[in-house]
Amino acid sequence: MPASASPSTAVQTVAAALRELILDARLAPGQALREETLSAEHGVNRHTVRAALQLLAAQRLVTFEPYKGARVRAFSDDDVRALMEYRTALEGEAVALLRRRTGTSAGAPLPLPPELVAANARLREVCERHPDDHRAIESAHAELHHALVASAGSPRITEAHGQLESELLLFLNQLRPLLPADEMAEQHDRLLEGIRMRGEPAVREHLAHSAEQLIALHRSR
Repeated sequence: MPASASPSTAVQTVAAALRELILDARLAPGQALREETLSAEHGVNRHTVRAALQLLAAQRLVTFEPYKGARVRAFSDDDVRALMEYRTALEGEAVALLRRRTGTSAGAPLPLPPELVAANARLREVCERHPDDHRAIESAHAELHHALVASAGSPRITEAHGQLESELLLFLNQLRPLLPADEMAEQHDRLLEGIRMRGEPAVREHLAHSAEQLIALHRSR
């Protein structure tokens, strides 16, 4: 860490470095994040490390436990359900708003915005060309779901969904063992076709299936 770095810059730099390690699965769920160790590794004082960890806790990447300190967040079954319920509320409402905005009657095929179709095509391209690049796939996946929400034209819903980005990436990180690239692409092709033909129920089913996959993985360990 440069000696001239301001405290706020130092905090952001340490937080960004740790975020990268967490989302790249180089720090495992539940792994302890010891202030003394991180302070030495990053060449900053413990107050800077603590502030960086608090930033990551606000992004739901890190948890603090009384008398135990900070750890990389591990999703409990209840955490998974809560995240998916919130995403269902946001993404399902986005589809409902899109239907109203396009004047599509219930039961009629919903025209998919070009931005959403393009985002799905990017996801499939990354999955096919770089099936082992988990971070690229997870980023393309997040962009697709953001495009879905943005298509509703609601700034508040889009903002709320954007605040889930780090948590969503962490969720996908922990789902890697169950979701190879080809299945990721197929699932989202089916999701878009489901949204086109059935609307909001397709979103609920897609997110419920994702939740069930991670909960089943937890229970198999």
